[in-house]
Amino acid sequence: MPKRTSKKRNKLKVQKLKKKLKKEFSVKRKYLTKYKDIKVWFKHINDTVFEGKLSPFGQVEIKNLAKEKCIGQVVTLEWKRKGTRLFRLEMLPDYPEKKDFLDTLVHEMVHLYQMQNLGDTGNHNDLFWSFQPKVSYIGLQL
Repeated sequence: MPKRTSKKRNKLKVQKLKKKLKKEFSVKRKYLTKYKDIKVWFKHINDTVFEGKLSPFGQVEIKNLAKEKCIGQVVTLEWKRKGTRLFRLEMLPDYPEKKDFLDTLVHEMVHLYQMQNLGDTGNHNDLFWSFQPKVSYIGLQL
């Protein structure tokens, strides 16, 4: 049996993820954020959108972000003396639907990729928006 090329494998992963997302989006009810779901969906999105090149967040926190007036964020913790940097993901305890949770997660993953992999500021700049086609293709929004 011939080996599958990298492009074919990636195409199969994308198709599989699109199918899985479509099934998840058919459920229209409040979604309660779970650490396990963050981990599982991070892996799926990382494999398809970022080709597995994104390292996981150093910390993940589920918390009320009303004070910050956002629905998710990446916080950078930096220790200049040690020369180390940690990226913490903060997500709401619940979202109106699972799609909102996944849209927020992929949004924050793009910020992480900008900062961690490309040394960018992590702003909503041209680099950030360049991920829109890949994200839209799998059925999510930035």
